[in-house]
Amino acid sequence: MQHTVSRFDHDEAVRRYALHLLSEGYDVRARVEGWFQAPEYIYGYRPDIVARKGDDWLIVEVKKGEVDWPKINALERLRGERDHFRLVIASPEQVLAGVWAA
Repeated sequence: MQHTVSRFDHDEAVRRYALHLLSEGYDVRARVEGWFQAPEYIYGYRPDIVARKGDDWLIVEVKKGEVDWPKINALERLRGERDHFRLVIASPEQVLAGVWAA
């Protein structure tokens, strides 16, 4: 049986991570309705967070479960094509515990 995160925990983790990045001086787009403008699609998938500080770009995906693998593969493709993009795959548990991987 696959472990799947609840939508509430996932969305709360995305919101907290986006607010953390905002406090670090990033311009943030995030999939948090009513809080941020949503990021653009990347190879057909909309990442949870796209943040920019200067010339550096950070893409954050809060993993819900195995269902995310096609999206993560597409985001890894972008990272491989553009050196100034970093990709962070975070678990909701890490984020909700205040552990920021960046």
